[in-house]
Amino acid sequence: MKNPYSDDTFLARWLNGDLNAEEKIMFEKSEDYKKYVTIIDKIDTLGSPSYDKQKLFNAIQEDIQEKDTKIRFIPKWTYGIAATLLAIIGLFFFFNNTTVHSTGYGEQITVELLDGSEVILNSKSELKFKKSDWKNNRTVSLTGEAFFRVKKGSDFIVVTESGNIQVLGTEFNVNTQKDFFEVICHEGKVKATGTNNEEAILTKGKAFRIANGDIENWDIETTQPTWASGETTFSNTPLKQVIKSLENQFAITFSKENIDQNQRFTGSYSHKDIQLALKTIFVPMEISYTFENEKNIVLVKE
Repeated sequence: MKNPYSDDTFLARWLNGDLNAEEKIMFEKSEDYKKYVTIIDKIDTLGSPSYDKQKLFNAIQEDIQEKDTKIRFIPKWTYGIAATLLAIIGLFFFFNNTTVHSTGYGEQITVELLDGSEVILNSKSELKFKKSDWKNNRTVSLTGEAFFRVKKGSDFIVVTESGNIQVLGTEFNVNTQKDFFEVICHEGKVKATGTNNEEAILTKGKAFRIANGDIENWDIETTQPTWASGETTFSNTPLKQVIKSLENQFAITFSKENIDQNQRFTGSYSHKDIQLALKTIFVPMEISYTFENEKNIVLVKE
């Protein structure tokens, strides 16, 4: 069978923009051109990790050449097209299978999952899940903080670096950072498990926290987290987590060398005014704050 293209590296040269004018015109008039362009356009919209197209095709060609010495009766060019198409389609489905939602400083977004469950992401947080087999495998990965309203169905699992949460259908808040894992149940029942197998079964109005290895339990009265309505509230929370919350909300940083970040804070701050927020938190704790520049604040114990 005659190779419809000029040589075995035709597709690789096309991706790299190395076709001559005659080859380019010939290829753009073919039906194959439309198919390849559609696939490439789909991949370019995925926001997936970058990869070297030329390197990919070189590897494919080397593999083809090795196999060609053993199977001569199949035209060489058909291997190139088939391998290229499979590689591109494989990348497309691999990257397209994982959905990622994230927020910036001071931003909140609401994500509706495939089963109608709802997730509200707090600032500087990220949610990941796979679309495939979602009905039987409702698992999401969370970095940061989020409020979940989960529809009843199969087990719903939230995976974090500090612990996991398992539910059937309920409303709960998760705040996870390094050495900090907090779960608050607003409706239904939640099973929370820390990285060292610390376990708690929470019902409505119950809260569970692991902070620096210490396990804490307390009761709450709110039906949803206050941060979703513009005010973040803390209950005997380590100052380190309070400061992290301020940084995520107002896109600022703190110099903290001169304070004890293990101090506990109970109270709240408004998202509308940074000066008021700083005063609300640090004045009662007898900590002075000075703007070193627009984005960095120095904290000193008075």
